[in-house]
Amino acid sequence: MRKTNTPQPRHPLHSARAATVAAWFGLTYSPTKRTQPPRAPPNIPLPRPGQIFLITGPSGAGKSSLLRALQSRARRPCINLATIPLPNRPLIDLLPNLPIDQALQALAKVGLAEAQSYLHSPAELSEGQRWRLRLALAIHQSTSCSKPGNSLLVSDEFAALLDRVTAAIVAHALRRAIDRSPNLSAVLATSHDDLTQPLAPDRIIHCDFGETAVTTQKRRKEAYR
Repeated sequence: MRKTNTPQPRHPLHSARAATVAAWFGLTYSPTKRTQPPRAPPNIPLPRPGQIFLITGPSGAGKSSLLRALQSRARRPCINLATIPLPNRPLIDLLPNLPIDQALQALAKVGLAEAQSYLHSPAELSEGQRWRLRLALAIHQSTSCSKPGNSLLVSDEFAALLDRVTAAIVAHALRRAIDRSPNLSAVLATSHDDLTQPLAPDRIIHCDFGETAVTTQKRRKEAYR
């Protein structure tokens, strides 16, 4: 059996097995430890209040890196929709700073309008309902900011695990929330190509393995009561 000289890893981020595969195929394998997030291209600004930026592209094309880069440039609170904690309490108790009628209204605005759901815990909701609950909590959290335009909602792999009909419903609820809230904007990343219509993003940033293309969308803002 032929012996193969296996390059040895130079620090913990190097993998001996990956180095072996690189040697077999004549590839360069020299990963370096990244201590700072990548820089977003200078021609991509952050969204203004009332705007949604949608980062698209195939898996591994750089969407997550671009999202982190834009988030690192934000000089305002960033609220990650995917990581908002959901305590094991009835939904009506998750907005304790609001009077009951205002809490019910806040939940109803994101599509949580069934009376029985107000008594449920997050664990008793569907995944789509939990996404809408996170949106309600994010909006409520943003109201504590002292300056208008001071909250940025972010989400990597936005609604990725939802069935596509539910994902579209959640996307539309987010669009409505952004239009209604003068202090909110959002940057979302997804590899799905079916959320453009319900999200109605103001800009679409397409990632293609190091290259980015920005498209500005023209849309007529809906009027919400």
